Amino acid sequence: MRPQLSVIVPFHNVERYFAECLESIAGQTFDDFEVVLVDDGSTDVSCEIASDFVQKDSRFRLICQRQAGVGAARNAGIRQARGHYLSFADADDIVAGTAYEYLIGSLRRSGSEMACGGVQRFNSERTWPSSLHHGIFDEEAIGTHITRAPELLGDRTVWNKVYRRSFWDRHGFRFPHHLMEDAPVAVPAHVLARGVDVLPSVVYFWRVRDDGPQSITQRLFEPTVLAGRMMQVRTVADFLAEYSLDLKKAYDVVALEHDVFILLVALPHIDETRRSEILRFTESFLKDSAEGAVHKIGAENRRFYRLLAERRIPELIRLAKLKPYSTYL
Repeated sequence: MRPQLSVIVPFHNVERYFAECLESIAGQTFDDFEVVLVDDGSTDVSCEIASDFVQKDSRFRLICQRQAGVGAARNAGIRQARGHYLSFADADDIVAGTAYEYLIGSLRRSGSEMACGGVQRFNSERTWPSSLHHGIFDEEAIGTHITRAPELLGDRTVWNKVYRRSFWDRHGFRFPHHLMEDAPVAVPAHVLARGVDVLPSVVYFWRVRDDGPQSITQRLFEPTVLAGRMMQVRTVADFLAEYSLDLKKAYDVVALEHDVFILLVALPHIDETRRSEILRFTESFLKDSAEGAVHKIGAENRRFYRLLAERRIPELIRLAKLKPYSTYL
């Protein structure tokens, strides 16, 4: 029989954390689901961990591919998914025990096309609110829309959500094959959905790895991650400029405060060639951003853009060296 929910879990070399993630899904209070595990060319024992779950729980399925990245792995999983609803989990994170019951229950009552819930970050010692999602899930809003709640521009992750599969297919959402692949799907989905349920309870725990290989979001200054961040910003900005100038103006503030700002903070940590590329990109984004957008971000961060606009690059780099890495976790 067709399951109600399909959960797509791509994985690559996550043996330290993988079982904990899969156990959090297997133990959900909502149990009419399938889990499509996509091995993206793992070389550790992650595939064996996945195979163990497949053998002991018929709701789990495994497909394998050569390493092509998270976006390609998610797309492969979607092609195999059969559920009426669609969700995602990253293989080192934890899904709250009642998450799918909570999110799907809301969609059944409201008729909305997607539901999203709160996020917390965690490591081996503690748990804390996700700064990326700050202020978005403070209050419940059923059947809302990003034009009425522009703070949803900050909700640029796909794994704290459940989507109706009919909605997903109608708009042909597909993940790009570069890193930082969430926002080019999550933001258009918010815009194109007729109704979105925003739910205040925490549904997802987003890990900060404190041992072993770092996650993509922790590898802030790697060239492929920086390139993916630039593509993400440009893709989202171009989409919003075509759909709604008001949303584009609001996004300019969000991007200047977060993603574009991270690019500036990366300047001391990269070589001259990539530094020049990032300076060209950030200067262009700042120039094209809505009038007054930079004045709506925090005063401390605004100083970076003043130095950029005045081409005081050595001072900008010295200031960026002082920015603590933990700011973005």
